[in-house]
Amino acid sequence: MNNNHSKLRRSVLKALMAPAALSLSPRLATASSFPNQPITLICPFGAGGSVDQYMRVLAQAASKHFGQNILVDNKPGAGGALSAALGAKSRPDGYSLVMLSSSAFRAPWLEPTIGFSPLTDFSYIIGLTSLEFCAVVRTDSPIKSFAHFMEIGKEKPGSIQYAAGDPTTSVPITMVNVEKKYGVKFQHIPYKSGADMAVALVGGHVDAVIDSVGTYVPYIRSGKLRLLAAVGETRFKAWPDVPTAREQGYDISLSAPLGLAGPAGIPADIVQRLHDGFRKAMQEPEVGRILDTLNQPEWYRDPAGFEAYSHKAFEESGSLLKNAGLI
Repeated sequence: MNNNHSKLRRSVLKALMAPAALSLSPRLATASSFPNQPITLICPFGAGGSVDQYMRVLAQAASKHFGQNILVDNKPGAGGALSAALGAKSRPDGYSLVMLSSSAFRAPWLEPTIGFSPLTDFSYIIGLTSLEFCAVVRTDSPIKSFAHFMEIGKEKPGSIQYAAGDPTTSVPITMVNVEKKYGVKFQHIPYKSGADMAVALVGGHVDAVIDSVGTYVPYIRSGKLRLLAAVGETRFKAWPDVPTAREQGYDISLSAPLGLAGPAGIPADIVQRLHDGFRKAMQEPEVGRILDTLNQPEWYRDPAGFEAYSHKAFEESGSLLKNAGLI
């Protein structure tokens, strides 16, 4: 993982050294006038994926409650750590926010000099939703279930290529622990976004995908892909007959809560204004519909609740990485 650590650090440092309009533009922000210009939301993943789809619907709904345009700026890279670093270094005026993914809590363990800490460098705004994970294959695949997937990984180590995010993201790290625990072996092929993974799987470039389910919903419904398992605590509402990985005999469960944060130092009254506006946006019908479409639950947390979760997630990430032998 040393090479991956180095890549992680280089990609983040490159972004932070580049001129950034987000952090350098002059702004005046007071509680009474906030917001008086557009708000930018930094998206940790590429366009077309489930997080991007959700953020764009949320931004449109929120614009009605803030009276300003809400812009989504995609900054994929380093498994989401690049966007977190940019968010932490933005101006603390409430106009630049970042969607924090699990990488924000994991990256500082992998690269301690990355330049931000989830414990000190963010103003936590609101918890929004949680990514729920799945394992999928093409409909013509000989792999018929998640249990079968695991059996092949034991009988023919390394013969299955699966797509997931880069090596510093949740799925590959979890799969390292899975391989150690169950004596199986798979070949991980990294991709930057769910949209890219879906195209690769449909095109036959990989054998399976383990990723958040939202991107794959239309492919499953159209019959191009087959769901092997829900890789979480519960079955998907849309596919109640498909058992979880745990129900198929393997103790694997993934979820990845998402929420908005800004850099440390945003005034408390502006944090509250941001929270209130996005909370109202969460209750708009179109936001509920996109969550249903993506098979994602709401995961609401107020600023204190989201900050408390961040501390817990940071400690749990360290334990996961240590167990995997990656730090």
